[in-house]
Amino acid sequence: MTIRKVIVCAAWAVCVALGLSGCGAQPSTEDVLRVTVESVNALTPIEVDEITRLDSASYQLPATLRYHYTLSIDSLSVAERADMEEYMRATLPDRIREEKGSEALGRLGVELQYCYFNPSGKLLLELTVAPTEYACEK
Repeated sequence: MTIRKVIVCAAWAVCVALGLSGCGAQPSTEDVLRVTVESVNALTPIEVDEITRLDSASYQLPATLRYHYTLSIDSLSVAERADMEEYMRATLPDRIREEKGSEALGRLGVELQYCYFNPSGKLLLELTVAPTEYACEK
C-alpha cells in the first residue's frame, strides 16, 4: 500500500468523523482525531515501500495527528537525514493538500507529525507539518 493510500484512508476517516455530528453539530477535534487514528490503525502495519512500514497512528490534544513509521535501517547519516527531511518538507504539504479531508484537518488546526524509527525503536527523524503548510488556500 502506498503512502497515497494511507493519506486517502486518513482523509476518509476525517470525512466519517465529520459525519458523526448527526444533527449538524460540529464534531470536536478530538472526535476527528480519534476516528482518524482508529481508521488508520485498523489497516496497519502497512508496507509503504521497500524500507518503510507504517506501524500506527496516534493523537495528542489539542490537535496533533502522529504517524509512526519503522525504517528497515539502523541509522541515518547526517546527510541522509537532511536529504530525507528536505524531500519530505518539499513534497508532503502538496500531497496532503490534494487529499479529501485535508481541508477539514487544516480548519481544525491539526498539526501532522511523521515519526521514523529504526527496527530497535530509536527515533531517526521527526517531521512536523503545520496546518498553515497544508491547508487549502482560498
